[in-house]
Amino acid sequence: MAALLRNLLRHCLLSGFILASIGSSVAAERYDNGSCNIDAGVLNKQYDNRLDYQNKHTDTDFFLLVYSNSPRFCEYMARKKRDRGVKFQCQSDNEFGWVIHGLWGESEKAYKSGNNKGHPRFCKGDLKPLPLETIKPYLCMSPGTKLLQGQWEKHGACDFDDPEEYFDKTLSLAQQFTVPPGELSAKRAVRWMREKNPELKHIWLHQTRHEFGICFDKQFNVMSCPRKGR
Repeated sequence: MAALLRNLLRHCLLSGFILASIGSSVAAERYDNGSCNIDAGVLNKQYDNRLDYQNKHTDTDFFLLVYSNSPRFCEYMARKKRDRGVKFQCQSDNEFGWVIHGLWGESEKAYKSGNNKGHPRFCKGDLKPLPLETIKPYLCMSPGTKLLQGQWEKHGACDFDDPEEYFDKTLSLAQQFTVPPGELSAKRAVRWMREKNPELKHIWLHQTRHEFGICFDKQFNVMSCPRKGR
């Protein structure tokens, strides 16, 4: 019964996301990153991730939904001549703007101190690659097979029982907000998010050079991100 209900929820979430992608009804106002055509010919079939480091003894204090700027990412990968593995994101007919990097379980202490290795990571070790059919429904949200596989292994497995539950939660959180145009810098995108999403007006958002993020407590209520260095 639990699996049936989860599948039904996933179907509803994905249906809403497809509507957003083609610019239909209210869903388009809540999460619209443009149309997304999945051409299997440009998908990276070699999407296994290696375990870089593991931290399975740190508790998750809050969650961080991270948005990444796809145009800037693709420019970087092209400069480094590493764009062969990201053809779907960077060379397909799709024009991705701000996309979802991932949903990360964060340690408040590590976040405030800037200790990137202090967060939960690879809690269940180096997991086997997911079936492509498990990944495909989420490629319009996070346009990369290796990206989605990595987010599940590195972050999702620390707090969720299975990848579908993790990806569905990421998608449902992302659909709560309108997203800025891809040409905006991270700083301007944060300002845009506050202006267009009333629930974020007085919320402190996460920001780096090419990414920004929204923090949630463990019940997935929006919260201000902890202030670094405090």
